Amino acid sequence: MKHLLIIGPVPPPIHGESLAIQHVIQSDKVKKSYQISVINTNRKSVTSGGKFSLRKVYHDLHHVFQVWRKTRGHQIDMTYVSISQTKLGLIRDAWMIRIASKRVKKVVAHLHGNNLGHVLDELGPLASSFVRRAIKKIDTGVVLSEALKGNFRNLPKHIAVVQNGIERDYFRNWDLEQANKQRHERHSFTIVYLSNLIKTKGFSDLIQAVIQLAKEHHDVRLLLAGQIYDRGLFEKLMADVKAAHLEQWIRYLGQVTGNRKKRLLLSGDLMALPTRYPIEGQPISIIEGMAAGMPILSTDQGGIPELIHGNGIVLSEVNPQSIASAIKTMMSDRSLCHHYAQVSRSRFLSTYTLDRSLQTLLSVFNNRLGRMTL
Repeated sequence: MKHLLIIGPVPPPIHGESLAIQHVIQSDKVKKSYQISVINTNRKSVTSGGKFSLRKVYHDLHHVFQVWRKTRGHQIDMTYVSISQTKLGLIRDAWMIRIASKRVKKVVAHLHGNNLGHVLDELGPLASSFVRRAIKKIDTGVVLSEALKGNFRNLPKHIAVVQNGIERDYFRNWDLEQANKQRHERHSFTIVYLSNLIKTKGFSDLIQAVIQLAKEHHDVRLLLAGQIYDRGLFEKLMADVKAAHLEQWIRYLGQVTGNRKKRLLLSGDLMALPTRYPIEGQPISIIEGMAAGMPILSTDQGGIPELIHGNGIVLSEVNPQSIASAIKTMMSDRSLCHHYAQVSRSRFLSTYTLDRSLQTLLSVFNNRLGRMTL
């Protein structure tokens, strides 16, 4: 059996990239074809990004040494790297790619976002030369959507598209039927936000939009779930919610996983992610909302527009007013909302299942990918 070395972040903490890597590691399809070794590059916080610290340097050097040790003696057939989108992380990855490229048959680098190109362009001359030469040694660079291909700056030998996905049977048909029945019967309108609470993810604009709608006497509710990173902003907004006596209408549920997350998704009428997160790729939370049969309200950030075709609204301008206007459009036309919901579920089943995603990735591993481009 061939030996696959996976390098990337694994939960905790939970975010889109770490979940995607976990799916690859746990995949029966992958395990049937490869013996897997893992180097976990995750850090405790996603907000510190590329900030310098001696502790990070120590951890990065340790990861580089692990690659050197694991690939020694050509014991690894292929290396699969979830490539970083910070300067320090990218320099670390460049070292690992250069080491692996000399010792393994194939290097695949997967980009789970939309910031690699910007980071490459911002590197100083010496670092840029070092990193770009390393990326040229990548056999296949993988992106989440067609719109994100340019991030690799045409440096790898091939570029492939592998879309995110979740389990096809993540929701039982009976649960979906019951959720749809409740959506038709209730008068209130429930919005679900399922992502880390970072300012650029748009949670603050969304809260302000719902406060505005509630003050206009719309029967609307907002349920937020995810880890809080911009705590000062969050606490200020929740104080505003309390001052407006809207605690029952705007609620923070903490981090939700497993059945709690499924129940949350099934309870919603609309999935909202008004993000301007600079490294947004193809949010798994939106795919989860599609699987639950919800319309989607999001933005033209990263690869998101490719997710939304006839199943929601894409905002090009993001502020509380534009978000509130889009929500009112959904609330006032329930037949349109129902149509968007049906298309969401259909697009999930046809394009964004985990089986499809992993099968496409395996095709990349095995050089049988029809969508690969030179």
